Amino acid sequence: MTKPTLIILLLAAQLASAEPEHVTIGATLRNVEAINLEENAYHLSVVVWLKWKGERDPTKTLRFVNLLEAWALTQVPVYEEPLTLPDGTRYQRLLVEGRFFHKFWLGTFPLDWQKVVFEVEDTQRPASEVVFDVDSSSGLVDELTVPGWVVKSPIVEERRVQEKGNFGLPTPFEHSRFRFGVLLQRPLRVLFTTMMPPLLLVLLCCWLVFFLRPLHVEARVGTVITALLTIVFLQLAFTDDLPYLGSTVLLDQLFNFSYVVITAILLECVVVTRTFDKAQALSATLDGLAGTQRTSAEAELKALQLRVERLDHRSRRIFPLAYLVGCALIIFLGRGVDVFSVPL
Repeated sequence: MTKPTLIILLLAAQLASAEPEHVTIGATLRNVEAINLEENAYHLSVVVWLKWKGERDPTKTLRFVNLLEAWALTQVPVYEEPLTLPDGTRYQRLLVEGRFFHKFWLGTFPLDWQKVVFEVEDTQRPASEVVFDVDSSSGLVDELTVPGWVVKSPIVEERRVQEKGNFGLPTPFEHSRFRFGVLLQRPLRVLFTTMMPPLLLVLLCCWLVFFLRPLHVEARVGTVITALLTIVFLQLAFTDDLPYLGSTVLLDQLFNFSYVVITAILLECVVVTRTFDKAQALSATLDGLAGTQRTSAEAELKALQLRVERLDHRSRRIFPLAYLVGCALIIFLGRGVDVFSVPL
């Protein structure tokens, strides 16, 4: 083996066994706006800083992984050249504004929580050469507010991502990524003070049909049918801003349960009406009966009238209770008991 070949092999072995460069990275989130559920997109204004000790400037090869509309990205370095701190560490700060994406999960809408984040990586060097260390001082500005959402905790993490296909290289290619953002939760008032009151009002109107006499069959059935149509329009209005998901969200389940309850109320009206009509027909034949036949008919008439009264009387209690319990179960099974940890 020649001497140049030996030197090359030794250098390659040193590079292979060398520790990766550690770059400390942190961020402060200043603003979140323009959250678009249909496009899974949002606009962020954030300050990013990096500290390193090597000669290579990592800000030159920094890439935002989940960036949308690269032409609109603003990435302005605060200093023309990186600063050198007293301990020899180099420092640079970036002012970043841009539109990013993250797939929203809307299965528990309108009691959902969403992650609004951005991710960065080094475009040239794998995790074997550079690793991001999270700066513990990363966080949110105190005055951060997002209309329509409750600002929860910041998301600060470093994670490793194995690239599929290794970009055509013979060896595995793994990236070190810095992920930063905020966890947002939709407040309870969206459901309990905006969506549920009209829904409950419609069901209340249905419940009032149990206080109408079976003689008013048109009023009873007409009220229930009108309520059913109203529920349909309410569902269209409340879910109009949601993208097509191919599955139901928590709000859809509440509406579907409301359809079942209203249909059951309509069925009760049909049963009561048919029983009342049978009683009316039997009452009309009493004048032509005498003796035991009349006694038997009167007893049957009284049983039919009692059945009508019992059906309506029991329905006044069963339907409201069943609806409230059903809605509570849907909410708890869909979102969990921690739903009440979300501020109003």
